[in-house]
Amino acid sequence: MPARRLGAWLRDAEHQMNFEMNEFARPYGLTGMQMSVIDFLSRRGATDTFQVDVEREFHVQRSTASMLIKRMVERDLVTRVVADQDSRKRQLKLTPQGNRLVPLVTAHLEQQDAKMVAGLTATEARAFRQALENVTRWGKTKE
Repeated sequence: MPARRLGAWLRDAEHQMNFEMNEFARPYGLTGMQMSVIDFLSRRGATDTFQVDVEREFHVQRSTASMLIKRMVERDLVTRVVADQDSRKRQLKLTPQGNRLVPLVTAHLEQQDAKMVAGLTATEARAFRQALENVTRWGKTKE
């Protein structure tokens, strides 16, 4: 039988990561995607962040991002405030409740990262990261 294709390994790895994220998030009444958005917003810091940024970061359609954000607003995890520069846009910000979850989310994601490179040498871990970065650049134009 031929060796398993790398794409199959990558797909299975993503599935496993999503499964673990959702399992971890469930006791907190969250989804893995909501945890990922909390992490994304926290890492953006003071940078203005809008729905379109969530769409791009997570490669989701506008309607998906809109529903995700709507549910997070309802759960008091994020707010949508009118942007200073453009009153048609709504800036996303973590609420105090969302901010309280940041250390928990960060710790879990750091543990996931560590599991991915467990057993690899530092050189192998750098090569693994580089390979993943290369895949994410496929089809993107050089600027």
